[in-house]
Order: sequence, then structure tokens, then C-alpha cells
Amino acid sequence: MDTSLEDDETGDPIARLARTRFKIDFLYPLQRMAIANVLDAEDSPDPIRQMVLFPTGFGKSICFQLPALVTVGLTVVVYPLLALMSDQRHSLDGRKIANVLLRGAMTEEEWTQAQRMLDTKSAQIVVTNPETLEQPRVQKLLLRNKVFHLAVDEAHCVSEWGETFRPSYLKLKNAIEALEPRVISAYTATASPAVEKAIAEHLFGESPYRIVTTDIDKPNIIYRVEQTMEPIHTLLRLVNTKPKPLIVFDQSRDEVRLLCETIHQRTNLDVRFYHAGLSRAEKETIETWFMGSEDGVLVSTCAYGMGVDKRNIRTVIHFREPPSVEAYIQESGRAGRDGSIAEAILIHRDKEQEHKDSTVRNLDKCTTGNTEACNNPPETREQRRLAFLEYARSSSCRRRYLLKLMGQDLDSPCSGCDVCFGESARYPEGYSELYEFFSKNQNRFSYAESLRLLCLDDARSFVGNTPTCAGAGILSSWNKEDARVLLDVAIGRGLVVSNRKFPWKDRLCLHLT
Repeated sequence: MDTSLEDDETGDPIARLARTRFKIDFLYPLQRMAIANVLDAEDSPDPIRQMVLFPTGFGKSICFQLPALVTVGLTVVVYPLLALMSDQRHSLDGRKIANVLLRGAMTEEEWTQAQRMLDTKSAQIVVTNPETLEQPRVQKLLLRNKVFHLAVDEAHCVSEWGETFRPSYLKLKNAIEALEPRVISAYTATASPAVEKAIAEHLFGESPYRIVTTDIDKPNIIYRVEQTMEPIHTLLRLVNTKPKPLIVFDQSRDEVRLLCETIHQRTNLDVRFYHAGLSRAEKETIETWFMGSEDGVLVSTCAYGMGVDKRNIRTVIHFREPPSVEAYIQESGRAGRDGSIAEAILIHRDKEQEHKDSTVRNLDKCTTGNTEACNNPPETREQRRLAFLEYARSSSCRRRYLLKLMGQDLDSPCSGCDVCFGESARYPEGYSELYEFFSKNQNRFSYAESLRLLCLDDARSFVGNTPTCAGAGILSSWNKEDARVLLDVAIGRGLVVSNRKFPWKDRLCLHLT
């Protein structure tokens, strides 16, 4: 370790370095622990491996940035996305910490400059991704410059993406073995026991590792579930009424683009979309806009937010269930990084239980240490997805349920969720309106007549020769297309049926239970 640093008045050179170079007056004890693990490796006879599980916004990056300034050898930081690599480099440049960005499709000039900076020891940190780290010339360059600390940020991607569309994550172990770093760190905001096991297997092999973690609960986030039969209507109501800045998460590039277009067409909100397929210039433009926005709406895949520190996001909405509790906590944790009250809202479609009983039983085996049911990765992913669906269906405390899925307990009263506030809806949005209308108008109207009457702007008017009725106009505040979708869903699920018997043939009647 570089011992030229002078102790500050407390006799603590690390605190002094945090204050002078990072403008941080206080390091949390768990940050100090993660940093100490890195520094200890200089005197340890064996490499040190650690898994750092900090909540979003807790300050993971300083745990590898600060030690890089006082240890001999390179710190290599592996990110899943180019946006995160660019964000980290911007952060390092702002702190005047020399660094090298290694990525795919580098020009020969960029590659030559990177080699020069490393070979002359003028850069302490390398920022890269798993695919680039696979390249033989990259490994050769890093080998001759000796990697001290290899840090994998957003390490849950090893499990969530490596088994599907990012096989390079599963080859990180090969790169680690080739580079022989003194410290291997896996940083992530969230990891259930099953995901923690997968991370350890792919990064640490059979070697023991240290765990540095804190409570993942963020008391300032209020968790809510919006039950719905017409998700677009529910989404538009939420984006119109909930505090901004606001993020809407969805799962595919096409879906976020279409949702953005819908919000743009049907509201007066300032809305953009973001996903990994955008060009670098497009991403930077949107990131700059959203970072400075006080009332913007961003519709995004999971590509936005990992490591991007917009602290004043007030609302995060998931348009559909993410693939796991880890993904949900990670993405909902984008809200409220400034410590002020924020909301995380899940829009839940009232679907069938999808083999609920057997699947959840198997997942319980995973979370209690019995891995017999967890040997097949695709099966495990499906178990985790369906277990998260139970979060939306549950009538118990949302916060407690999330922590239970993560293998933790809530040791104090819930600081805020719709269930504990007594605000959770018993029925999905639109259900009560249809029940009221059809319970008062059994077998009276056809599909077309029912839809017109449900949407009447003025309940005293007439539609053709059809008189108004009890409940007419009950969906007058709804967009007519949304109301049609609601009625179609109700019929499709058998909640409302078309009578086949004379004299009520083709008249709709209630079958709600």
C-alpha cells in the first residue's frame, strides 16, 4: 500500500482520502468493511473474495474506486452495459482519477492509447464488460500490467443474464483464473439466496468468500400494487396523477417504445423511452434530459438506472411483473435515492395462478437451503418469476413479503405499503363498475348497447332507441377504447357472458363471482 498518505486529525488516512478526493465526509461502517477487505489482500497469503450486497444508492462504487488509489496494480471494473461504463468513466474523470475504457469496436488509435496508459502506469482503473474481457489481446494487456482487484458490478446479471443471452458472464471465471487478481469482488444491490449461490459459483468457484451486506429495506419507499383488468388505462391514470420524475419499466424494446407513444398521444406529459438498442448519442441525450428533468416520464427497460444516480425520482411503475424479486427491488430502488418519500407501484393483471402450488413449494426449497429443486436454471428462473407473482396477489404486508422472498425478516413495523395503509384494492380496476352496471341490467343489452351505455358522457341522453338505465355512464371517465378492452377481458374470463337462450339471446348478463 502507498504509505505516503498523511493521517488526518483522527489518524485515519482512508477517511482523509474519502474527504479530499471524493468529497465524502463520512464512510458507512459497511463501506469501510468492503474497502478494508480490498486493502487486506496486500498482506493476505491467499486471494480475497467478497460479495458486497448494498441497497441501491448506498455507495458501492467508492468501495473499489478508493482502494484503487492506494494499492499497487490495476483495478478492473466489469459492467453489464455501455451506459454504465460511460457513467463510471464520467465519474472517474470528474474526480481526476486516470482510467481506461476497454470495449468492443475500439479504433486502433483508442487501443494504442489504452495500451500506453496502462504500460506507463498512468491509469489505475480499467472499465470494461464481460465480452471485452474475453478477448485474448485484452487479457494479455491486463496480465502484463497485473490486476490487483477485479470488481464485477451489478453482479446479479451473472445469474439473470448469463444463463440466457449473455454467455460471457458465465465465462468470467475463466478470465479470473487467467488474470489471477488478488481481490475478486461481486457488487450488487439485491440477491436472494439462490442468486447469491449462482454468483458465487460463477465468480468464486469452490473458494470461500466474505459477505458484506446491510438491510435491503428502504423505509422511504411506499410499495403499492394496482390490480387491473385494463393495464393501459391504469398506467395512464398513474402517470397523470403520481409525483414526478417518474419511471415506467417494461421488459422489451418494442414494448417501451409503444408505451411511450401511447403516453405521448394521450397525455400532455414530457415522455421519452430508453433501451440498450439506442445509439450512444441517443442514450446520452435521454440521460441528460432525464437527469435534469423535474417532471419527466421515462419509459425504459432495465437498461436504465443501474449505477446511474438520479436521486429525486419520486415514482417507479412496473407495467408488468419483472422476472424476479431481485429485479423488482433493484428497479424500484431507483426511486427515492435522496431519502424523501417515493412510491414503487406494480401494475398486476388478474391472471390465472399458473401452476402456483407446486412451483411455490419448489421455490421454498431453494430459499431454505435445499438445492435439489434448483439444479435446472430455466426451472429456477420460472420458480422465481411465479413466486414474485404471489407478491402481487398477497393480502399481507408488501414490504414483509419482499423481504421474505429475499430470505430476510422485517424486524420493525412496515414504514409504508398499500396493505398496511388499508388502501389495497380488493378487486381490479373496472371490476366494481362492471358489477354495478350488469347487476342492475341483467340480460337487457347487447354488447354494442352495453358499451355505449357504459361510456355515456351524459346519463340522461339516449343512444339510438336505447333508453338510459341504472349505471349508465359509469365508465364515462374512461377512454372508449380502454372501456372496450375492459369489457372484452371480462367476457374473455367469463365474468360477463352473452346469453344464448331466447328471449335474452345475445344479451349480456353478470357472471361475476
